[in-house]
Amino acid sequence: MSTIDSVERFLEVQVQEWGRRSEKKIKKTGPVITVTRDAGCDSEAIMQLLAKKFDLVLYDWKIVEDIAQDAHVSEQAVATLDENFTSELNDWLIGFTQGPGFSSFQYMQSLRKVLFTLASHGDAIIVGRGANFLLPPEKRTLGLRFVAPMEVRVKNIMREFGLSEESAFAQISQTEHEQKLWIKKHAGADINDAGFYHLVINTALLTSETVVQIVKEVLREKENQANEK
Repeated sequence: MSTIDSVERFLEVQVQEWGRRSEKKIKKTGPVITVTRDAGCDSEAIMQLLAKKFDLVLYDWKIVEDIAQDAHVSEQAVATLDENFTSELNDWLIGFTQGPGFSSFQYMQSLRKVLFTLASHGDAIIVGRGANFLLPPEKRTLGLRFVAPMEVRVKNIMREFGLSEESAFAQISQTEHEQKLWIKKHAGADINDAGFYHLVINTALLTSETVVQIVKEVLREKENQANEK
């Protein structure tokens, strides 16, 4: 099965679920959690547990990337939005003008559409691809940043990929450099600025279960604040 076929099949399942929710008149969407993570911080188990505990769909960076890069699949996703959401999306996109490269601009427009669509349907954890910075604030329930000390991350990368300490450090450094430049270029933000996140969590100090409890309390507080308005 090709990558495009697998992505289309994945999206088909999501479209069916969104349709089921709509038919049942489920008007309240679940939370949208965006995740930005340091390379090698070993956050996969945490994200899987968050998805399970809160019944969310986990969209990792590869899924989002594949949907955004394939025009057919991207438009198929956007087509699931109702008229109000579509109008809101179009109004939001008007504020973004074409960049230096047309192909780059097309990709970013597609990426924004995909992120907006996933967030509009709710019940999602969106990992990477600048979701925390590219989505409009009202579409993000919670922005998480996972970090860990460099020595911990180096050991994690060495273990995962069978690399030497020097190679692992070089890989992390390169990834961080590219992430920082990408966010600066496309979102005009500093990925390391804690002010852009609701929570910055050191994965080397907290267990997955503890992180879930913290997120649960924050989501409860945000819901209480929303109900009071």
